[in-house]
Amino acid sequence: MTVGLTVLQTALETELPLPPWAFGLIAFGILVSLLLITLAAGKGRPHS
Repeated sequence: MTVGLTVLQTALETELPLPPWAFGLIAFGILVSLLLITLAAGKGRPHS
C-alpha cells in the first residue's frame, strides 16, 4: 500500500522548468505582442 502511494506521489510531483514569475512575464509578453498585432492590423481600416 505504501509503495503504491509513494509511486503515486512521485508521479504527481512535477518540477516547473521556470519559476512562476517567469511564466507571468512570458504570458505578459505574449499578451502585449498580440495587442500590438491587433493594433497594427486595425490601422488601415477606418471606421465607416
